[in-house]
Amino acid sequence: MANACERPYLTHELGGIAGGLTLELAVAVLLYALHPWWPRIIRRPGSSVGSARWWSVGRVRLSLRSPKIRLTGPENADVLAVLEEVSRKAGLSRTPLWLVDPYAGTAGGRAYGLPGRPRVCIDMGLLVRYDLDREGFRAVVRHELAHHHHRDVGRTYLTVSLWWAFVTTALLPCLLLSLYPEALSSEAGLRAASLPGSDGKSAQRLIALAVLSVIAYLARNMILRARELHADAVAHAWEPTAALPRVVRNLAWPPAWRAGHRIPARWLRWSARVGTHPSPQRRVAAMIDPTRLLRTGAWELAGVGFLAGLSLHNLALLTGSAAGRYVTVALVLLALPFGIVLTLTLSSALGAAGAQHQQGSARGTPWPGRDVLVLPVALTAGVVGSQRLSLVAADMEAVTPTLGQYALIALGHLAVVFPLALWTRSVLRRTPAAGSGDTPAARRRLAIITAGAVWGPLWAAWQAHAWYPSGLTTATVDAVPTAGGAIGWYAALTGRLADAYFYYPIVLVRATPLLPVGLVLLWAVPLLLARRRGPHLAPAGTARALAVGAVAGLAALGAGIALPFTARALLPADVWQGSHPAHVLGALPFPVVFANTYTAVAALLQAAAAAGTVFACHRLRPVLVPLAVTVTAALGTLGLYVSHGTLLCAAATDTGRSTCDARTFLPDADVALHLHETVAWGVVAALPAALLAAGLRALAARRRRGSDTAPDATRAEVPRPRPRRLAAALAVLAMLPLAAAAAGVPQDLRIWRPAAPAAAPRPDSNSHRGPSTTVSPASGSAVTTNDPCLLGSWRVSSARQRVRVGESRLWLTGEGGTWTFRRDGTLSIDFGTSARETGTLRGRLVVLQASGRVTAHYRTADAVLGYSGSAVRRPGELTLRVAGAYVMREKLPATFTPDHYSCTGRTTRLSPPSQTDFPYELTLVRQPPEGG
Repeated sequence: MANACERPYLTHELGGIAGGLTLELAVAVLLYALHPWWPRIIRRPGSSVGSARWWSVGRVRLSLRSPKIRLTGPENADVLAVLEEVSRKAGLSRTPLWLVDPYAGTAGGRAYGLPGRPRVCIDMGLLVRYDLDREGFRAVVRHELAHHHHRDVGRTYLTVSLWWAFVTTALLPCLLLSLYPEALSSEAGLRAASLPGSDGKSAQRLIALAVLSVIAYLARNMILRARELHADAVAHAWEPTAALPRVVRNLAWPPAWRAGHRIPARWLRWSARVGTHPSPQRRVAAMIDPTRLLRTGAWELAGVGFLAGLSLHNLALLTGSAAGRYVTVALVLLALPFGIVLTLTLSSALGAAGAQHQQGSARGTPWPGRDVLVLPVALTAGVVGSQRLSLVAADMEAVTPTLGQYALIALGHLAVVFPLALWTRSVLRRTPAAGSGDTPAARRRLAIITAGAVWGPLWAAWQAHAWYPSGLTTATVDAVPTAGGAIGWYAALTGRLADAYFYYPIVLVRATPLLPVGLVLLWAVPLLLARRRGPHLAPAGTARALAVGAVAGLAALGAGIALPFTARALLPADVWQGSHPAHVLGALPFPVVFANTYTAVAALLQAAAAAGTVFACHRLRPVLVPLAVTVTAALGTLGLYVSHGTLLCAAATDTGRSTCDARTFLPDADVALHLHETVAWGVVAALPAALLAAGLRALAARRRRGSDTAPDATRAEVPRPRPRRLAAALAVLAMLPLAAAAAGVPQDLRIWRPAAPAAAPRPDSNSHRGPSTTVSPASGSAVTTNDPCLLGSWRVSSARQRVRVGESRLWLTGEGGTWTFRRDGTLSIDFGTSARETGTLRGRLVVLQASGRVTAHYRTADAVLGYSGSAVRRPGELTLRVAGAYVMREKLPATFTPDHYSCTGRTTRLSPPSQTDFPYELTLVRQPPEGG
């Protein structure tokens, strides 16, 4: 009902934002289409110009008509011949139109033009340079032609157009409304507006708006600087002479127009570094070593992360509000492209660093292992730091994280991107074999794409919850066991395992095929890329990883057999033999606690497999650790069924299916669900275990270095299995998780699909069983009252309900309790001291007994009796006993579910409002009034 009430506002807001974005895009496209005719900003040293078409702004003049003229005529034939020659060497599909700016005394140029109509405008000073420095003239022209060759002209002017469209259509209106929030609603307009300093939220909104604008401006300048560096590298590669480096070195830095102002030199240098042109030193370095352009440093990744996080946070609230019931799906889909782009950027940066080392262009420096830690931290700092400065945080304090929540969000980001960096470093540091049908660059590209496909969705799943941080920290479900709650360690084990099982980010990732498929890709793709000859797919250490994973998996099978006997030895019989009616209690039965315990043990064994692989293998450990975890997870899932069958055969739970045959040990239709659970818990446990083992191994190796010259025992070769057998084993191992992931997709969709919205009951005044509607003469407003047939006191003459005890179902019958409906809409249910229902289970007496008194508000509509505001007025108990032994004993709960009712004046019958597996029927008989 609340969503339906807010829907018109959200629709109006979405329409306004969609219209604003459409207007902004239209202005950007219009500016881009008009960029060949943009007014030219000309810098002249004079103080005034005696012409009506000029305005003076310091030393800058703005011309309203284009001063450019076409370069033609026989007097320019030699210049045009040189230009045509340089253009042919540039490999352009179409010769550009050559123009001259007669008012520009500098020796530069400008490449522009719409697609299919390239243009190059050269300054008059560059024409003068043609006679004085022919090589310098050619170098500048090559630089401008390189922009067309690199196809960055359209991106350049579209970037500039988007910036000015953002300023005119988004920034200025938002700034105006932030300063004067009543400008559109108050009759007095701007005069009735409040000042921005009148409340802290307005100031915070202005700060967030300023940060967004500065980041957008810096991103624009970063794109413009990058295009200059790439054009320099391409132009110098065509003719690797000293002309272009010499011209660039002679450029003034900081630029002359900046130096003309009275600004300290230090500030000038810093402002120039974030301007539209890089420094001459960086440009010359890009010409000498073009591989520098492939490097993405920590500052660049922090900026990319900050920009992506800022954009994502500013869109998250609107997207979540517009999605309605599909808010989680919408937030994950919104974060998915951001996650893929960021993970691809990080893996590409690490791959470029490795390629630079392999080509020997880094002056013999070793593999940049420092980047494996620095780059993920920089990316995480940018994404997490943007959350506090977003527009959403400025307007909604409820989603502002605390310091501890910021730390948790950052740890979650690092837990995703740091393994990505380790895996990328491990895969790309090894030079692929030549002559295998594909190039090393193609293999490197496939590895980077694999990294983005595996880690991008995981990043999106985490980031979709990071914008609402309380959901990441308030994960306790206060689960208690149905029996054995008085045993401290058993109750604590139940609660901790339930908290981990229902942790929402893990629940959503578990309800996807991401982790099983990702684990397979992490080891299958590198092993295919590392093949040497014939069908041999495995590098050194693969057999060890398979062996370690198999040992841990067999240990999981052994744990599955031992756990039932351990539970029988440590717990009383009424704990592992008894159960509860699940629809009455919110506690966990013993089979659920047992399954969670086994899953935790399997996760610990996967962590042990990861650590063992780190110690047993020397190379490709980030690849071989997922291989070992996959083997252990597959065997651990099989061990769950072995454990369940052993529980039924050995523990002999009396309340369930106690037959002991081969079918109890076989997988069922839920095998995909159990595999996802085992893998999810195992990955969470294996990651810190592998990192800790790697640190311990590095520390031990450092201590042995220099004192022990004996070869490392872990490097000793072991007999390798035959390549075909090993390939077959890997293929079978890959198919098991992939098939289970595909089979679990229908179950995953049911988990992600939200429940249907509850329809508000519609009153029916024509039925005496529904609410009656009257009109107040004084106000003329409608007043809704409850069904008067229910008013008064009623005694439960008979109660009959179907309950579940363990895996058995039985009927309980009984009587007792008094229901009192009052005119003010309140209901009192008094169970007294002996309201009980009884039944039999395989010859044993089952007793459900309630005592105490609760009250609630009630409402009738369409023969449905609804309850709200329940509270316990007199403490009591709800107990369940089987053969005299307590299976459940807890305080009287104050919970109600709606009932379907039929009232005849003397009797009232209550039953479920819809079809259910646990039906019930209560017959209430009216009590005579007091003194009657």
